[in-house]
Amino acid sequence: MRTFIAVEPPGSLREEIGRLTAQHFESQLPGFRWVRPENIHLTLRFLGEIDPARLDSLTQAVSVAAAKFAPFKLTVESLGFFGSQKRSRVVWLGLSNFQQSSALAEEVESAVAEAGFGRADKPFKAHLTLARMKRPPPRPPDWERIRSVLPSGWPEWRVSRVEIIKSTLTPSGPIYETLARCPLEGEAGEITVEGGD
Repeated sequence: MRTFIAVEPPGSLREEIGRLTAQHFESQLPGFRWVRPENIHLTLRFLGEIDPARLDSLTQAVSVAAAKFAPFKLTVESLGFFGSQKRSRVVWLGLSNFQQSSALAEEVESAVAEAGFGRADKPFKAHLTLARMKRPPPRPPDWERIRSVLPSGWPEWRVSRVEIIKSTLTPSGPIYETLARCPLEGEAGEITVEGGD
């Protein structure tokens, strides 16, 4: 099953992103495929295909890593892109508290590697992917105009757990299912494993 490890943003942030996408971004950035608001997340580690029988060992590894961290807060602080200004491949929102989220991602990376799930092929970058280029836009994006509609303050969220998520690819886009929730230190309750494959 196709799997990744992530932190989920709150509904209030997803709603704000959905509003901006529908009212501004889609018209100003033609040629991009936009991530559905309910699918937006902060990826700590993409694993790819794993054996469903190894979910328990993966959950244990991630839970040990997550338990080393106290809950912390994140907010959106920038909008950026991968690629050039004229030919951007990915549009994303950058996040505050990079040091804390990077430390969490590094701990998760070490834990899953030690558990036998291999090493990441890309370095961690604290961002929320908004869109990927589907075809070259008819004109270069006006990034100054695009950024001018961003709110002065974004909904803040408290990171209190790490989730292991199954991704099922479909013609209409991926479908995500949380397989396990691993709390950060100070979070009440035990690790919960939900379903399987």
